Amino acid sequence: MRKRVLSLSFIILLMTLIIMPAEKAEAAAGVKVFLPAFKVSINGVEVENSFNKYPLIVYNDITYFPMTYYDCRFMGLESLWESNTGLEIVKTGVNWDYHKYQASLKNSNAYSAQVAPFKITVNGEKIDNGNEKYPLLLLRNITYFPLTWRFAVDEFGWKYSFDSNNGLVINSYPGSISVREEILPIVHREIGGKGAFTMAGDYYYYEGANGKIFQAPVSNPSDSRFVYQLPQSDMGSGYVLSSLYTDNNQSFLKYHTGGATMGSDHLIRIGEDGNAQEIDSGYSALKIYDEYTVRVDQWFPPATNNLQIKKNDGSGYVKVGDPENTYGLYISDTATSRSAQRNYDLYLIDDEIYVLGYTGYDDIIQSSDTTGIYRVNIKTSETVRICPEEAENFKIVNDMIYFIGRNKHLYQVPISGGNAELLVDKAIDLYEIVQDNIYYSLVEDQQLRIVGKDDIFNQGGHLTKLEIQDRCLIVYFDKDVRSPYKMMVIDHEGRVIFKTIENVEFVSIQNGEIIFIKNN
Repeated sequence: MRKRVLSLSFIILLMTLIIMPAEKAEAAAGVKVFLPAFKVSINGVEVENSFNKYPLIVYNDITYFPMTYYDCRFMGLESLWESNTGLEIVKTGVNWDYHKYQASLKNSNAYSAQVAPFKITVNGEKIDNGNEKYPLLLLRNITYFPLTWRFAVDEFGWKYSFDSNNGLVINSYPGSISVREEILPIVHREIGGKGAFTMAGDYYYYEGANGKIFQAPVSNPSDSRFVYQLPQSDMGSGYVLSSLYTDNNQSFLKYHTGGATMGSDHLIRIGEDGNAQEIDSGYSALKIYDEYTVRVDQWFPPATNNLQIKKNDGSGYVKVGDPENTYGLYISDTATSRSAQRNYDLYLIDDEIYVLGYTGYDDIIQSSDTTGIYRVNIKTSETVRICPEEAENFKIVNDMIYFIGRNKHLYQVPISGGNAELLVDKAIDLYEIVQDNIYYSLVEDQQLRIVGKDDIFNQGGHLTKLEIQDRCLIVYFDKDVRSPYKMMVIDHEGRVIFKTIENVEFVSIQNGEIIFIKNN
């Protein structure tokens, strides 16, 4: 028995629909391949070859598997073909459901295949296919992969066995989560990119054609219903740009009408019954809690005494906090000028609001004035600055406040207040906190890191967005920058539980399932 090779009784199930130009396939070396004469089972599914459009094949006593889109993902792999970089194969560790490519005609027992002539990388390592004893092959314009020990066991971590009764049995090891790609008729905007999308409870919400917002049940996405009509844009043809998001398990739609100064933002809440209700308009930061709604007016020029709160029982807003303060803005002074930037960081914890504030906006410009994080009691209006350091934005996780300060450095301070601790002394681009891990990227290179560690996630990937869902961090990377992965999901213990080379537009995590929509 050969030590590191699975002979005739071995196979590799891998997949990705790789279509090569006909002239390249014809130019490659031709080899004779056969359909296997034994049973093959993959992750509990017995593969039927007679009427399979992409059957298993055998070459040089080694079983080969077709790298179609679904077969690959069924075994916890992904593959991607690009004309300039060739074929890229990576292990994701997440298995999809099985999908058979049904053929109308019965397959023959033998075919002529070609040695794949393009570049190939497996888990980031280049493969010299021309010098491989068991090279990747092309059949029916699909790439086929050899199931050798080197690839199946060492690279992909699969387990296999063979006997005369069961034939070849291959199993990959699924992770603790399931993954599903959802295909919805989300509009492609005229200016580029897809329309809005979110998921709340048992429903998807998305922007379809002609400015229409739809609601669709997760259990049956094709059974969608129209819930809201976006107005036409004042800036030309088409409809206003909108965003959909989920907060406290409720879905919200947001869009802007009119000009930058005289226009207005509109916030719409969409209920599970499909009822859409406008709950705010103007310029504001707003956060809805179970009992209260907190709101900050953000009209320009900024005004003092602009922090409000109301009970969610039909009562009106009342103003709280120091009336000399301006809230919800990052205000920056120089010796001769002052600028203001809207901020949406609002937290209500027990009877206290945490919000950015600035004292003395109406006064003559003084270099000693800085924006800080304030705690405001909703019953007494007592207003306390948390720490003396300047803050541009902030996040509260457990009993700690994390914020970007002067020069965009990252700090932390206990929620009770005191002097802040410097965490990163370089300019920060993005940051999020999950459990005890502080993730961030620097302005200078946009690489994903963890505070206190030197490792870089996804070497070369430029971070574009961070999201927290279901105690997991969703990481998006620039689709136009060369990197091993384009999206990752990291759990609360800091483990990468899913990664993909696909360009992903939206991700939703609920009940241990990752649902994503590609950007294509």
